Amino acid sequence: MFEVDPNLWLQSFGAPWFAWLMRAVSALGYEWFYVLVLIVAGFALRLRPMLGVMLALLLAGTCTYAAKDGLRLPRPVQVDARVLDEGLPNRQWQVEHGGAASFAALPSAQAIAAQRTAPEPDYGFISGHVASATAMCAALWLFFGVRSRWLRVALVAWPLLMAVSRMYLGRHFLGDVVGGATAGIGAAFLAHWLWESGGGRPRTLALLAIALCVASLPFPALHPGTLGRLLGLAATAWLLAREGYPPDDASLPRRAVRVALAFALYASTRLAVDAVADWAGWTNSSRMTIVLSALATTVVLYGTVRLARRLGCYLQAGRAPVAAP
Repeated sequence: MFEVDPNLWLQSFGAPWFAWLMRAVSALGYEWFYVLVLIVAGFALRLRPMLGVMLALLLAGTCTYAAKDGLRLPRPVQVDARVLDEGLPNRQWQVEHGGAASFAALPSAQAIAAQRTAPEPDYGFISGHVASATAMCAALWLFFGVRSRWLRVALVAWPLLMAVSRMYLGRHFLGDVVGGATAGIGAAFLAHWLWESGGGRPRTLALLAIALCVASLPFPALHPGTLGRLLGLAATAWLLAREGYPPDDASLPRRAVRVALAFALYASTRLAVDAVADWAGWTNSSRMTIVLSALATTVVLYGTVRLARRLGCYLQAGRAPVAAP
């Protein structure tokens, strides 16, 4: 599954329109796209289930970072000069024929060592693009109970298309995208259990987030920013479970204001977090990133609900408060 042959076969379809399509699909696999989807769908459509989708994405991201930094396996463009780099001649290769020799093998020991000793290593397994796409689509299916046949087809097709794009661009082996899809599906089902079973488990979610944050101290492969967002989501879930989730029904202008508030808070908190980190000299791997990300996530999610309630963008006070289980 770490052979370059599937990548070379896909890259044999070298039509300009196909290369453009693969780049466009891959461009929709970064953080900005998921922030856009979560904010619009959460504050314009249905908040509670969309927070569950966010949980699935964060769990998939945690798994992705742990696998990349824990296993430290190279990418196709790094192990074979024949593999094109996003449709262009490959200048990243470090060994000439370092792909796996068989279906069940790993890339060559020389290729693995070359990437691990590189000045700025960039690991491939698992594919974060595929893990996130699969987690989002599987979670949308689970949380929203998708019934439309065409929407179901789209939710299955999108992760597959993302996998093809990442392999075509030379960024991942077949094993990378299979690992990403497996992580995404597992993250979606775990998120659904944590968020929905027994009326919601904000306390369980909070304990999981805290446990992962503590585990990141001896195991730096757990990404601080992702863990902070997970902790902020847990805090938001606990607060909304006590106060009651607001009703989603509202006029289109009110929904638009809710979305605008969320984007405004996201942009302002992002600038504030970056300014504080620069002032303090904290990098993305600093443990303090957990605190900053947790605060920023809580401000964006819970703060939007509070502001929207004050402005009358949620028409009622919400359901009766319940004690957090």
